[in-house]
Amino acid sequence: MVSKLYDNPEIWRIDVPLPENPLRNLNSYVVRSNGHALVIDTGFNRSECHEALWEGLRELEVDLGRTELFLTHLHSDHCGLVQGFVDRGCQVYMSEVDYEYLRNSREKGSWGYMEQWFGREGFPDEEMKLQASGNQARLYAPKEMFPAAKMKNGDTVHVGDAELLCISTPGHTPGHVVLYMPDGQILFSGDHILFDITPNISVWRNVPHSLADYMESLRKVKKLPIRLTLPAHRKNDGDVYERIDAILEHHRIRLEEIRRAVVEEPGTDAYTVASKITWSMRGKKWKDFPPNQKWFAMGETLAHLYWLVDAGYVKRWEEDGKARYQAAEAFCAIAI
Repeated sequence: MVSKLYDNPEIWRIDVPLPENPLRNLNSYVVRSNGHALVIDTGFNRSECHEALWEGLRELEVDLGRTELFLTHLHSDHCGLVQGFVDRGCQVYMSEVDYEYLRNSREKGSWGYMEQWFGREGFPDEEMKLQASGNQARLYAPKEMFPAAKMKNGDTVHVGDAELLCISTPGHTPGHVVLYMPDGQILFSGDHILFDITPNISVWRNVPHSLADYMESLRKVKKLPIRLTLPAHRKNDGDVYERIDAILEHHRIRLEEIRRAVVEEPGTDAYTVASKITWSMRGKKWKDFPPNQKWFAMGETLAHLYWLVDAGYVKRWEEDGKARYQAAEAFCAIAI
């Protein structure tokens, strides 16, 4: 399904379904000006996404000889179909940080590293095997590494007469980027700001402070004059500044909840903490969560635990190859 969102430059949304995924859909945006086009994000490398994206581009009669692709970040639901653009000669843009992270991950076997990491934090071996066999990020990723122009904070992309500014917003991924159009004050927020769900903030190899990075990125974007926010998933209802405040408050509450779980069970592991806190899973209990959702919950729990450790609210140590947590002696309100 294709819908027009803005007139000058033209901005269109292609609704790309994400089957069997709680995100439900990807909003792939097409910016058009003077016969040129920029596509923003693609969907998974699976047939349902491919059909919806390319049918939308055909409906819009996009001239692929004058089309470029921008990937807001490295997650497979955003870059899975990149090869189709590469094969047609389209220029691809991606942040330098996420591009190098993705390339290194493919070369060095990042999934195995993450499994060992989560295992030390308490994730059970049997559930690890189950999530590995059904993880959509693995199953529907690009089949091979692709060429891309590596973008940095402050770089610009031109689409006909339209200019879009790259703004680095690390947190959701190490090199997540939003696109900002000063003319019209339009923000393509990727997964940095979503309106009816909260972006997952996980842990990353060689990224020590992902949650702190994310909260700083939110405050950075809040300084922009924004009239229209176009997120990568679902709707864009509501005021973006109120939404930023709500997301920050969500993480403060999550930090308090995680600290309480550690207080109640000193010496606990991260997996146990994840099982005790509140998740939006339509009333399902932790034992009934799909393994993939436990994996995402584990990553987010670790990001918050590490923030609490860095801030001195929680202590972490390892014994017998397993990480353990307990609350620090001083107990005071968490300030973010």
